[in-house]
Amino acid sequence: MRAPKNFPNEVMRCSRKYFLLIAALCTCAAAAQAQTVHCNVTLNAQKVQSTNRTLFETLKTEIANFVNNRAWTNHTYQQFERIECNFIITLNEQQGESDFKGTLQIQAQRPVYGSIYNSPTINTIDNDFEFSYKENEILDFSENTHSSNLTSMLAYWVYVVLGIDYDTFSASGGTEWFRQAERIAQNAQSETRQGWSSSSGLNHRNRYWLIENILGNKYTRERRAYYTYHRLGLDVMSEKSDEGRKQVMLALQEMQKLYQEKPDNTLYFYTIFFDTKADEIVNIFSEATPAEKQAAYQLLSAINNTNDPKYKKLK
Repeated sequence: MRAPKNFPNEVMRCSRKYFLLIAALCTCAAAAQAQTVHCNVTLNAQKVQSTNRTLFETLKTEIANFVNNRAWTNHTYQQFERIECNFIITLNEQQGESDFKGTLQIQAQRPVYGSIYNSPTINTIDNDFEFSYKENEILDFSENTHSSNLTSMLAYWVYVVLGIDYDTFSASGGTEWFRQAERIAQNAQSETRQGWSSSSGLNHRNRYWLIENILGNKYTRERRAYYTYHRLGLDVMSEKSDEGRKQVMLALQEMQKLYQEKPDNTLYFYTIFFDTKADEIVNIFSEATPAEKQAAYQLLSAINNTNDPKYKKLK
């Protein structure tokens, strides 16, 4: 089944739903309504010396219920429309009875039109995952106040996942959800734990600087690149592979302009893009002409040297 030739940007409030509906019309029309996100939660507490291992199973269940059973938007989602993501929690330290420190890895993906392939949209690690939790505690959250560092962090990352997903279907389509993440970060400015402050985070890579990057005018290029890369690039490759690669290259050239401008030293959002996409980019250009491969390699090695060992496959 083919998408309409003029996929309507004007109706992009429903762009993600419209796209997925076309891609899954063979799915039963009576599918039960589901929540916004389908998140697989894993929790590794092997480094924590505690005799109460049940607490960690309870914590994992509560986090999964909190993320998956909440309506994060006012849009109606069918089962096949839910945004797929992973929250991978590693607990490294327990202080006292209920204080924990660790990391949270956030992964998400979106389907590519005309294929069974799912493209990664974010893959990053929050190294300031610090919170308090007591067994059987109800995870409470309010959009307007900061009452729990755990639920504020979880909600913040859900909104970032949503925002990036919507940006891939519509130019700047995720602003509404990025604003929600920004509000959570603003409410958490009194929090003494790491991650929320402009002065914390190695190389300005924390929750504060990420949402500052995303919503800052200097990073408009990157958000536009997300849309070009996914909607105009990947989503047409099943029918027009050359055109799709051309659009992906245009998106990378937008990223190059951002890199050359060097707006400041807070390039967290930029880093996330390439850490998430490096392997996929190599695969996209693996079937390109030698000239295209060389051009892609020269661009990528210049603006994202960290992943150069991967890009060398294009040489």
